[in-house]
Amino acid sequence: MSAGVEQTSIRRRLQRSALLAVLLGYGLLLLVTVHLFQQQRNQRQLTTMQRAERLLRSNVALAVQPRRLQRLVGPFSSVNLALWGHPVGQKSVNPALMDPSEDLRQRAEQLVQNQSRPQLFRDRNSSYMITSRVMTLNGNSFRLYLLEDVSDEVALQHQLNGLLLLAALLAAVLSALLNRRGIDRAFQPLTRLGDSLQAFQSNPLKHQAIEPDQLPLELKPLAVAVHELSDRLCDSLKRQQQFASSISHELRNPITIIGGYNRRLMRHADNLTADQRRQLLIVQDEIRRLGQLLTDLVAITRAEISSQSLDCQPLCIADLVPQAIALVEPSAQSRIVVIPPEGVDSQSIEVFADRDAVLQCLVHLINNACQYSPPASPVELGYLCQAERVVLQVRDHGPGVPEAERELVFERFRRGRNSVESSGSGIGLALVQTLIASMGGSVSIDDAEGGGAVFGLAFRRCASPAPQAHPPHH
Repeated sequence: MSAGVEQTSIRRRLQRSALLAVLLGYGLLLLVTVHLFQQQRNQRQLTTMQRAERLLRSNVALAVQPRRLQRLVGPFSSVNLALWGHPVGQKSVNPALMDPSEDLRQRAEQLVQNQSRPQLFRDRNSSYMITSRVMTLNGNSFRLYLLEDVSDEVALQHQLNGLLLLAALLAAVLSALLNRRGIDRAFQPLTRLGDSLQAFQSNPLKHQAIEPDQLPLELKPLAVAVHELSDRLCDSLKRQQQFASSISHELRNPITIIGGYNRRLMRHADNLTADQRRQLLIVQDEIRRLGQLLTDLVAITRAEISSQSLDCQPLCIADLVPQAIALVEPSAQSRIVVIPPEGVDSQSIEVFADRDAVLQCLVHLINNACQYSPPASPVELGYLCQAERVVLQVRDHGPGVPEAERELVFERFRRGRNSVESSGSGIGLALVQTLIASMGGSVSIDDAEGGGAVFGLAFRRCASPAPQAHPPHH
């Protein structure tokens, strides 16, 4: 999905659609009401005008005489209705009862000069409807006008419109509350299904089975498919776990035996030639490397299938650094330099992590740094304290890692081009990334000033933000 597209939940979309449907329904009702009022007024005007036309046509002789015309149209006039007319081009005859002013009559006649339908207009504080017809009497054109005061109807219409708007707002609020509760109840099965999938993602081997019979009809096919997929995935992960355990058990015994025989031969190295001793040392190194590879393979397999549950809790990161240094090769321990953070007590730096996993990650990074650094160069450990996280940095003085290969080196059995001449399994950094991700952290690679690479382990910080401390090697 593109970054410009707003991501909203289905629940909110349904709530908005229901609210919009209510508002549109009341809006349509309001338009229909306005139209009906208008049609009612127009129809009444047209009916009255038709009656007046029939009366004039039946009394043609009287219609051309102004005085008699006034008495003729008198029955049509009332307090709210005025009817008058005149031959085209002559002055109009005054109405009988409703006596509009000259200005009002002129304005009304101008509005319907070229209109065949009734027209609504306001004058001062009143509303009027005006209708005009041109008819032929004795060969002469005669224009007839019908003016009606509809102020009460318009006021009633405005009042009704206000009531409809108020009802629309109340209905929208009530509908929003009812729809929210109804939609929440309707989404409960989907929410439970999502929680089950999330639990399955975090720990596939300990997930709870999804019962399709307890879900609505629309979700049953999805639940069945997910259930079958989870069963197949669980079987695959169990086979993978069994394979890792079996291969670890089957290979550790011969490795141990080979190592034992090799150490026995090394104890009699005085009777061996220099080339034989060199070959035994090579065997010893390869046995150690093979044992480490086997340990890493089992560890990364367990971490990926979540069979190794990490016990994440607040830890003092400064206490773990010397423990990790003690676990590396004795020949490399003298090269390690720990640089404390500036302006921060290292004992106050607490992170949320698993102790054994942190030690395992540090040992791999320290060994990696010692392997790629020149023998006389140090390996520096420092801290970068930020508001919400703590980055433990391990710097080497080797060739560095090209930017294009920084994602590659975290893949299993993949190594950068600068590591061709170095021994290694290519799985250590993959294990580091898997373990640190399981703890909610991250691992990064940056260039170091003066050459080399900086590997950073970012952990979630537990304590309150400390003063800004800068990395010791940047």
